[in-house]
Amino acid sequence: MRWASDFWGRALFLRNYGAALALLPVLGACHRDEPAPVAHPHYELGAAWHGAQGWFYPSEQFDYRMTGLATRQKAPASGLSTDGEIWAAEGMTGAHQTLQLPAIVSVRNLLNGRIVRIRLTDRGPQGQGRIIALSPKAADLLGMTADTPVEVLEDEVASRTLAEGLGDRPAAQSISAAPVGEVRETSLSDGSSHVYGNDSSGAATSVAVGSLPATWMQASPGPSGLYVLMGIFSGHAAAAGVALRCNGTVLHASEGAGLEWRVLGGPYADIAQADAALDHTRLCGVEGARIIVE
Repeated sequence: MRWASDFWGRALFLRNYGAALALLPVLGACHRDEPAPVAHPHYELGAAWHGAQGWFYPSEQFDYRMTGLATRQKAPASGLSTDGEIWAAEGMTGAHQTLQLPAIVSVRNLLNGRIVRIRLTDRGPQGQGRIIALSPKAADLLGMTADTPVEVLEDEVASRTLAEGLGDRPAAQSISAAPVGEVRETSLSDGSSHVYGNDSSGAATSVAVGSLPATWMQASPGPSGLYVLMGIFSGHAAAAGVALRCNGTVLHASEGAGLEWRVLGGPYADIAQADAALDHTRLCGVEGARIIVE
Protein backbone atom coordinates (compact mmCIF):
# COMPACT_ATOMS: atom_id res chain seq x y z
CA MET A 1 0.00 0.00 0.00
CA ARG A 2 3.07 2.22 -0.22
CA TRP A 3 1.82 3.75 -3.47
CA ALA A 4 -1.40 4.89 -1.75
CA SER A 5 0.55 6.55 1.08
CA ASP A 6 2.76 8.41 -1.45
CA PHE A 7 -0.29 9.48 -3.42
CA TRP A 8 -2.10 10.99 -0.44
CA GLY A 9 1.12 12.60 0.80
CA ARG A 10 1.60 14.36 -2.56
CA ALA A 11 -2.04 15.42 -2.59
CA LEU A 12 -1.76 16.97 0.91
CA PHE A 13 1.42 18.84 -0.13
CA LEU A 14 -0.21 20.22 -3.28
CA ARG A 15 -3.28 21.33 -1.33
CA ASN A 16 -1.18 23.21 1.27
CA TYR A 17 1.05 24.68 -1.44
CA GLY A 18 -1.96 25.94 -3.33
CA ALA A 19 -3.41 27.50 -0.19
CA ALA A 20 -0.13 29.31 0.44
CA LEU A 21 -0.09 30.64 -3.13
CA ALA A 22 -3.63 31.85 -2.71
CA LEU A 23 -2.63 33.85 0.37
CA LEU A 24 0.16 35.74 -1.41
CA PRO A 25 -2.10 38.40 -3.04
CA VAL A 26 -3.82 38.93 0.32
CA LEU A 27 -0.52 39.40 2.17
CA GLY A 28 0.70 41.71 -0.59
CA ALA A 29 -2.43 43.80 -0.30
CA CYS A 30 -1.87 44.14 3.49
CA HIS A 31 1.68 45.49 3.05
CA ARG A 32 1.98 49.26 2.91
CA ASP A 33 5.22 51.14 2.37
CA GLU A 34 5.85 54.02 4.76
CA PRO A 35 5.38 57.33 2.95
CA ALA A 36 8.62 59.11 2.15
CA PRO A 37 9.21 62.27 4.21
CA VAL A 38 8.38 65.48 2.39
CA ALA A 39 10.96 68.26 2.66
CA HIS A 40 9.83 71.71 3.77
CA PRO A 41 13.01 73.73 4.47
CA HIS A 42 12.33 76.70 6.73
CA TYR A 43 13.97 79.05 9.19
CA GLU A 44 13.91 77.60 12.71
CA LEU A 45 14.95 78.99 16.06
CA GLY A 46 12.62 77.11 18.34
CA ALA A 47 11.86 76.98 22.05
CA ALA A 48 14.21 76.10 24.86
CA TRP A 49 14.81 72.36 25.00
CA HIS A 50 16.12 69.95 27.62
CA GLY A 51 19.13 67.81 26.81
CA ALA A 52 20.80 65.03 28.75
CA GLN A 53 22.02 67.30 31.59
CA GLY A 54 20.20 70.60 31.30
CA TRP A 55 18.44 73.26 29.23
CA PHE A 56 19.57 74.78 25.95
CA TYR A 57 18.29 78.18 24.81
CA PRO A 58 18.42 78.70 21.01
CA SER A 59 19.72 82.13 20.04
CA GLU A 60 20.02 83.89 16.69
CA GLN A 61 23.74 84.54 16.30
CA PHE A 62 25.81 85.14 13.17
CA ASP A 63 29.33 85.58 14.60
CA TYR A 64 29.57 82.23 16.42
CA ARG A 65 33.07 80.93 17.11
CA MET A 66 33.73 78.17 19.62
CA THR A 67 36.04 75.31 20.47
CA GLY A 68 34.89 72.05 21.98
CA LEU A 69 34.24 68.42 21.14
CA ALA A 70 32.43 67.15 18.04
CA THR A 71 30.57 63.86 17.76
CA ARG A 72 28.86 61.86 15.01
CA GLN A 73 25.24 62.60 14.23
CA LYS A 74 22.58 59.90 14.22
CA ALA A 75 19.72 59.84 11.76
CA PRO A 76 16.54 61.56 13.01
CA ALA A 77 13.66 59.14 13.51
CA SER A 78 11.35 61.06 11.18
CA GLY A 79 13.90 61.28 8.36
CA LEU A 80 13.63 65.08 8.51
CA SER A 81 15.95 67.50 10.27
CA THR A 82 14.62 70.22 12.57
CA ASP A 83 14.55 72.80 9.76
CA GLY A 84 12.51 70.51 7.50
CA GLU A 85 15.26 69.12 5.25
CA ILE A 86 15.52 65.45 4.32
CA TRP A 87 18.43 64.06 6.33
CA ALA A 88 21.06 61.98 4.52
CA ALA A 89 24.16 60.31 5.92
CA GLU A 90 26.05 61.45 2.81
CA GLY A 91 25.05 65.09 3.21
CA MET A 92 27.40 67.79 4.49
CA THR A 93 25.20 68.69 7.41
CA GLY A 94 25.23 68.77 11.18
CA ALA A 95 23.40 69.56 14.40
CA HIS A 96 23.86 72.40 16.89
CA GLN A 97 22.30 73.04 20.27
CA THR A 98 21.48 76.74 20.02
CA LEU A 99 22.25 78.39 16.66
CA GLN A 100 19.44 79.35 14.28
CA LEU A 101 18.74 76.76 11.60
CA PRO A 102 19.92 76.54 8.93
CA ALA A 103 23.36 78.08 9.37
CA ILE A 104 26.66 77.61 7.55
CA VAL A 105 29.76 76.82 9.60
CA SER A 106 33.31 75.62 9.03
CA VAL A 107 34.56 72.90 11.37
CA ARG A 108 38.31 72.43 11.89
CA ASN A 109 39.66 69.20 13.35
CA LEU A 110 42.22 70.47 15.88
CA LEU A 111 44.11 67.16 15.78
CA ASN A 112 44.85 67.01 12.04
CA GLY A 113 43.95 70.49 10.72
CA ARG A 114 41.26 69.34 8.29
CA ILE A 115 38.34 71.72 7.66
CA VAL A 116 34.86 70.88 6.35
CA ARG A 117 32.04 73.28 5.52
CA ILE A 118 28.61 72.11 6.59
CA ARG A 119 25.04 73.35 6.94
CA LEU A 120 23.53 73.05 10.41
CA THR A 121 20.01 71.68 10.02
CA ASP A 122 19.18 69.87 13.26
CA ARG A 123 19.17 70.23 17.07
CA GLY A 124 21.79 68.40 19.14
CA PRO A 125 23.94 66.94 20.52
CA GLN A 126 22.00 66.08 23.67
CA GLY A 127 24.97 66.33 26.06
CA GLN A 128 26.63 69.57 27.20
CA GLY A 129 30.04 67.98 26.71
CA ARG A 130 29.73 68.13 22.90
CA ILE A 131 29.11 71.33 20.95
CA ILE A 132 28.31 69.95 17.48
CA ALA A 133 27.33 66.73 15.72
CA LEU A 134 28.45 66.03 12.15
CA SER A 135 26.80 63.79 9.57
CA PRO A 136 28.71 60.54 8.93
CA LYS A 137 30.04 61.90 5.62
CA ALA A 138 31.29 65.15 7.12
CA ALA A 139 32.82 63.29 10.08
CA ASP A 140 34.64 60.91 7.72
CA LEU A 141 36.05 63.78 5.65
CA LEU A 142 37.17 65.50 8.84
CA GLY A 143 39.07 62.35 9.83
CA MET A 144 36.97 61.69 12.94
CA THR A 145 37.23 58.18 14.35
CA ALA A 146 35.82 59.18 17.76
CA ASP A 147 34.66 62.35 19.51
CA THR A 148 37.17 64.98 18.43
CA PRO A 149 38.41 68.46 19.50
CA VAL A 150 37.24 71.01 16.94
CA GLU A 151 36.87 74.71 16.25
CA VAL A 152 33.52 75.87 14.83
CA LEU A 153 33.40 79.15 12.90
CA GLU A 154 30.16 80.50 11.44
CA ASP A 155 29.99 82.04 7.96
CA GLU A 156 28.04 85.21 8.77
CA VAL A 157 27.17 86.22 5.21
CA ALA A 158 26.00 82.77 4.14
CA SER A 159 24.02 82.24 7.34
CA ARG A 160 22.26 85.60 7.08
CA THR A 161 21.40 84.87 3.46
CA LEU A 162 19.75 81.59 4.45
CA ALA A 163 17.84 83.21 7.31
CA GLU A 164 16.54 85.99 5.10
CA GLY A 165 15.68 83.71 2.19
CA LEU A 166 13.65 81.11 4.07
CA GLY A 167 10.65 83.20 5.01
CA ASP A 168 9.76 85.45 7.92
CA ARG A 169 11.95 85.12 10.96
CA PRO A 170 10.02 84.82 14.23
CA ALA A 171 9.24 87.99 16.17
CA ALA A 172 10.92 88.55 19.53
CA GLN A 173 8.84 88.43 22.70
CA SER A 174 10.16 88.67 26.25
CA ILE A 175 9.26 85.85 28.64
CA SER A 176 10.66 85.68 32.16
CA ALA A 177 10.35 82.06 33.33
CA ALA A 178 11.96 78.73 32.32
CA PRO A 179 11.28 76.43 30.61
CA VAL A 180 10.34 79.11 28.13
CA GLY A 181 9.87 79.82 24.48
CA GLU A 182 12.11 82.87 24.63
CA VAL A 183 14.43 84.78 26.95
CA ARG A 184 15.83 88.27 26.33
CA GLU A 185 19.21 88.96 27.97
CA THR A 186 20.27 92.62 28.33
CA SER A 187 23.79 93.62 29.30
CA LEU A 188 23.98 95.99 32.27
CA SER A 189 27.24 97.42 30.98
CA ASP A 190 26.53 98.46 27.40
CA GLY A 191 22.77 98.00 27.02
CA SER A 192 23.09 95.40 24.26
CA SER A 193 20.59 92.56 24.22
CA HIS A 194 20.26 89.03 22.84
CA VAL A 195 17.08 87.02 22.35
CA TYR A 196 17.28 83.34 23.28
CA GLY A 197 14.71 81.02 21.75
CA ASN A 198 11.18 81.35 20.46
CA ASP A 199 8.59 79.24 18.73
CA SER A 200 8.96 79.35 14.96
CA SER A 201 6.74 76.39 14.18
CA GLY A 202 4.55 78.48 11.88
CA ALA A 203 7.38 79.92 9.77
CA ALA A 204 7.71 77.33 7.02
CA THR A 205 8.24 77.70 3.32
CA SER A 206 9.16 75.39 0.44
CA VAL A 207 12.35 77.18 -0.57
CA ALA A 208 14.91 74.71 -1.96
CA VAL A 209 18.24 74.48 -0.15
CA GLY A 210 21.19 73.27 -2.20
CA SER A 211 23.67 70.64 -1.06
CA LEU A 212 27.18 71.63 -0.04
CA PRO A 213 30.11 69.91 -1.80
CA ALA A 214 31.62 66.91 0.00
CA THR A 215 35.15 68.29 0.23
CA TRP A 216 37.71 69.19 2.87
CA MET A 217 40.59 71.65 3.14
CA GLN A 218 43.88 71.39 4.97
CA ALA A 219 44.93 73.90 7.62
CA SER A 220 47.17 73.81 10.69
CA PRO A 221 46.22 71.59 13.64
CA GLY A 222 46.00 72.71 17.26
CA PRO A 223 45.46 73.77 19.93
CA SER A 224 44.62 70.53 21.73
CA GLY A 225 44.50 71.25 25.49
CA LEU A 226 41.22 70.15 27.08
CA TYR A 227 39.66 72.38 29.76
CA VAL A 228 36.29 72.89 31.41
CA LEU A 229 35.02 76.46 31.31
CA MET A 230 32.95 76.87 34.48
CA GLY A 231 31.83 80.42 33.81
CA ILE A 232 32.73 84.03 32.96
CA PHE A 233 32.08 86.66 35.62
CA SER A 234 32.09 90.43 36.05
CA GLY A 235 33.48 90.26 39.59
CA HIS A 236 36.60 88.51 40.84
CA ALA A 237 34.91 87.47 44.10
CA ALA A 238 32.17 85.53 42.29
CA ALA A 239 34.74 83.82 40.07
CA ALA A 240 36.91 82.95 43.06
CA GLY A 241 33.92 81.41 44.85
CA VAL A 242 33.21 79.07 41.94
CA ALA A 243 36.90 78.20 41.58
CA LEU A 244 37.10 77.30 45.27
CA ARG A 245 34.01 75.07 45.19
CA CYS A 246 34.86 73.32 41.92
CA ASN A 247 38.69 73.16 42.03
CA GLY A 248 39.15 75.65 39.20
CA THR A 249 41.52 78.49 38.36
CA VAL A 250 40.54 82.15 37.96
CA LEU A 251 41.94 83.80 34.83
CA HIS A 252 41.43 87.21 33.27
CA ALA A 253 38.92 87.03 30.43
CA SER A 254 39.07 88.90 27.12
CA GLU A 255 35.38 88.80 26.10
CA GLY A 256 34.68 92.34 27.31
CA ALA A 257 31.17 93.68 28.04
CA GLY A 258 32.06 93.76 31.75
CA LEU A 259 32.76 90.02 32.03
CA GLU A 260 36.39 90.13 33.11
CA TRP A 261 37.06 86.86 34.92
CA ARG A 262 36.68 83.26 33.84
CA VAL A 263 37.07 80.02 35.79
CA LEU A 264 38.79 77.06 34.14
CA GLY A 265 39.43 73.50 35.18
CA GLY A 266 42.25 71.51 33.60
CA PRO A 267 44.12 70.83 31.44
CA TYR A 268 43.00 67.22 31.27
CA ALA A 269 44.94 64.31 29.82
CA ASP A 270 42.11 62.98 27.65
CA ILE A 271 38.43 63.31 26.83
CA ALA A 272 37.42 60.86 29.56
CA GLN A 273 39.02 63.07 32.21
CA ALA A 274 37.41 66.19 30.74
CA ASP A 275 33.99 64.47 30.76
CA ALA A 276 34.45 63.46 34.40
CA ALA A 277 35.42 67.04 35.33
CA LEU A 278 32.36 68.39 33.50
CA ASP A 279 30.12 66.00 35.44
CA HIS A 280 31.74 67.20 38.69
CA THR A 281 30.81 70.83 37.99
CA ARG A 282 27.12 69.96 38.35
CA LEU A 283 27.82 68.38 41.72
CA CYS A 284 29.54 71.53 42.96
CA GLY A 285 26.68 73.77 41.91
CA VAL A 286 27.71 75.06 38.46
CA GLU A 287 25.25 74.93 35.56
CA GLY A 288 26.16 75.55 31.93
CA ALA A 289 29.83 74.56 32.12
CA ARG A 290 31.34 73.23 28.91
CA ILE A 291 34.48 71.62 27.53
CA ILE A 292 36.75 73.94 25.51
CA VAL A 293 40.03 73.45 23.68
CA GLU A 294 42.95 75.87 24.07
